[in-house]
Amino acid sequence: MVRGEEYRLGRIADNLRKRVKGLREYRIVSEGEPLSSLNRVDETGVYKSEYEDALRLKEQLVSRFQGKPLEEAIPGEVVSNDYSECYAISSECFRQLRVENYENSKRAILSNLKLLSGIGPVWEERLKRQGYQTIEDLTRHPRWGKTANDFLVLIEAKDVFSLQNWLRGRLPKSHPLGHYLASFCEEKDLAIVDIETLGLFGRPIILFGVARLDNDRICINQLLLRDIADEPGALWECLSRLKDSPLITFNGRSFDLPYIQERSAFYSVIAPLDVPHFDVLHFARRAFHDVLPNCRLETIEAYLGVKRKMDLPSAMVPEFYESYLQTRNVGPLVAIVEHNKQDLLTLTYLFSKLYEVWDT
Repeated sequence: MVRGEEYRLGRIADNLRKRVKGLREYRIVSEGEPLSSLNRVDETGVYKSEYEDALRLKEQLVSRFQGKPLEEAIPGEVVSNDYSECYAISSECFRQLRVENYENSKRAILSNLKLLSGIGPVWEERLKRQGYQTIEDLTRHPRWGKTANDFLVLIEAKDVFSLQNWLRGRLPKSHPLGHYLASFCEEKDLAIVDIETLGLFGRPIILFGVARLDNDRICINQLLLRDIADEPGALWECLSRLKDSPLITFNGRSFDLPYIQERSAFYSVIAPLDVPHFDVLHFARRAFHDVLPNCRLETIEAYLGVKRKMDLPSAMVPEFYESYLQTRNVGPLVAIVEHNKQDLLTLTYLFSKLYEVWDT
């Protein structure tokens, strides 16, 4: 990095440190208070008991890791690139992600004649009575033959990006067929992504989490900012590792991906994220809206019986990171890294569990 650019990024980092000081963008909610403010995933609230538990956790971690270096608290390595450095953390877990069988998914998609423009429920029923059971059958139809052929070309090419756009034009974004499209991707290419930030848009991303499948294991890579100045390097490192990977996120369409693109533009880092994207939040809302008061990931976790080793509410991540910046005690970082890792594991489990919901 040239000296002038290093100076510019240093000034940016100083300004950002000042902006994040004293952040709190959540409301403490007592257990007896109505939960209306928590009914949307983009609103933040922390139960009083969760808040108190988190403060006790921070106190314990600060005491436990007093004077200890980051490498001892969180094993990893420093990686560098043309933008800056960041801290890379790697771990593995037994895989929890199931992707539906390709042939089953293909069969389910081709049996929905309504995917072709001009075919609604009435026409679908009429066509099936005439013997057109699948879109493949419709290639022989005088009216819909060409459109059916065009769709089959995308199916046979496994062009997931184009197929997602096609389905969004004909079905709700929460429709299970959008979920089934994941089986058109190579499992090893799928990237489960979750980020931790210092608040709403315009503030730094402090941790990038990416999980991938490797046979019977899930490999997790996390890129942590040791200081705000590490953000451009972590951004570039994350994007270079994602490359053209299909993405799995939770609310990534509204939050994670726009946030990454915004921060990339801030540093003039190219962010090529026009790839197949499976936002599990939409599918989860369809699956659980009748049984859950909200579709926050923590609420779904409780419903599925998922237990966390270390419970840090998402809304308190900025507060923990600010504590680290002020004291340089790495204890709060341990909780943030573990929180992000658990989010990734829960997301893989939820992605798989939804197939069971569609099968019922």
